[in-house]
Amino acid sequence: MAVTNYSAQLEKLDKAEKLVQAKKIRTIEKALKSDNPNDMIKASSYMEAIMPKQPDNSKAYFIDPLEFNSSLGFKDKPFSLSYTTLYRMAKTPIINSIIKTRKNQIADFAEPQADRYSTGFVIQKKKKFGVEQKMSDRDKKIANAITDFILHGGQPGAWDVDDFDTFIRKIVDDSMIYDQMTFECIRNRRGQLVQYSATDASTFRMADSMFDKEYDNSFFKRGGSGIWQQDRSEYGKPIKGYLPSYVQIYQNVKVNEFYPWELCFGVRNPTTNIHSNGYGMSELEELINVVTSMLWGDEYNRRFFSQGSAPKGLLRIKGNVNEASLQQFKQQWQAMITGVMQSWKTPVVEGDVDWIDLQKNNRDMEYTSWMEYLIKLSCAIYSIDPSEIGWDISRSGGGAMFQGNQEDRLNHSKDKGLYPILKFLQRKINKFIVEQINPEFEFLFVGLNGATISQELDMDVKKVGSFVTINETREKWNMKPIENGDIIENSVYAQRIAAQEQAKAQEKLNQQSMGGMNPNANPFDEAGAEKNPFDLEDDDEDTEKGESNIFIKAFDNFLNT
Repeated sequence: MAVTNYSAQLEKLDKAEKLVQAKKIRTIEKALKSDNPNDMIKASSYMEAIMPKQPDNSKAYFIDPLEFNSSLGFKDKPFSLSYTTLYRMAKTPIINSIIKTRKNQIADFAEPQADRYSTGFVIQKKKKFGVEQKMSDRDKKIANAITDFILHGGQPGAWDVDDFDTFIRKIVDDSMIYDQMTFECIRNRRGQLVQYSATDASTFRMADSMFDKEYDNSFFKRGGSGIWQQDRSEYGKPIKGYLPSYVQIYQNVKVNEFYPWELCFGVRNPTTNIHSNGYGMSELEELINVVTSMLWGDEYNRRFFSQGSAPKGLLRIKGNVNEASLQQFKQQWQAMITGVMQSWKTPVVEGDVDWIDLQKNNRDMEYTSWMEYLIKLSCAIYSIDPSEIGWDISRSGGGAMFQGNQEDRLNHSKDKGLYPILKFLQRKINKFIVEQINPEFEFLFVGLNGATISQELDMDVKKVGSFVTINETREKWNMKPIENGDIIENSVYAQRIAAQEQAKAQEKLNQQSMGGMNPNANPFDEAGAEKNPFDLEDDDEDTEKGESNIFIKAFDNFLNT
């Protein structure tokens, strides 16, 4: 009786099971990259089933655990300046100029791009594996519908909804003052996005329920930690596993709650500092001393003319003059030369008439240099060139960032300051608006550093002289091809083509001069015979082939004589 080798069978089964598992994983990977949505969804479900489950609770702290100011249902922003103070600081002339300049520059992008040389925005299909996707007629209709939705705040034809230009100006203003930008995403009963509108960012805070998981750790569960326990009964109702993330407050009272998909809360300068409670730091908070110095400088200069007490000099009258005559002279003198708002009154004393100058040094240049320094600091923090706000710095000294011509400085300023803000807004608009309508499309600001038509023409001319043919360039500009246009306008290439043509012409001429005979053929060949008459061959082969070449026979006769 044969003995069954079960161990060998188990090894075979184990190997087969591993092969099947490898095949399954490989098939899932292919399905995830498939163009069929059903295959992708099915593959995702299989991937979730085979992936090891890990707890999603993080161990790190993201907020200050000793921060007690959360009894009102929200985490307040820890700052030395209130929202009201930041708003008033933004009204300082230089700061106001910086903010208005950036708002106007960004508002130039708040309309669809008219052509590839102008600024604006476009709606296009997302890249797939880094490759741009061509848009069909159906895709273009969807893109046009999304564009119309964005331009009219989601409500085309409505009179009480801000257009996109107004929306952009509002949220940029809040972002540059508070480093806090908010807009509400309004949905219908089916959860579809139907409208968006800018809101007052200074009235929104991080909800305490947003950090609910922060308190589910060992630190808060130790003995005697009852003081740390949060009153979770005040939290809103969980929806899709999420609690309210933001609240709107009025006079330190919570009036509304917002879930993550209902409000965009954008911060341009985020930080990992747990004491910030998830808020950012505005540029104005970094410019406290600079703005204060500006205000002091303006106030000093204003009072210099309105309430100046330091006289420019003394008028001393020499000799004995009676009191009545002296008072009359003082009144006449003051009436003639008293400054604005009774400033810079000239004292008149008894004695011989003499003028004593009390202002020997001119301090105006020191004041100008100080104000220029403050303006440069403000522009540096906001990443903007002073010339963009109308401040001429060509006559003053500057570092590397202020060197170079005007165009280079402006381009550097836009790349360093304007471009990051546009990218920030682009990400928020895509996440909270475009992807909620159709996740296959994306919103892009374009035309920031786009070439002008003259620059592109110059570039095409250079391409034609290097690696692009004339007809290819004409096709790009929607022009018909021309005869002999499939050539590159390059001198070296043209000389090579001309040499080849000349060689062909010379070869043809040589053929004609020899009566049509091939100049490279042996003259002893008979009308293009392929064999050399001097090649020795067997007589039998010549006889069999019926060789009758008279030159060969004559040569044979000559050898036999």
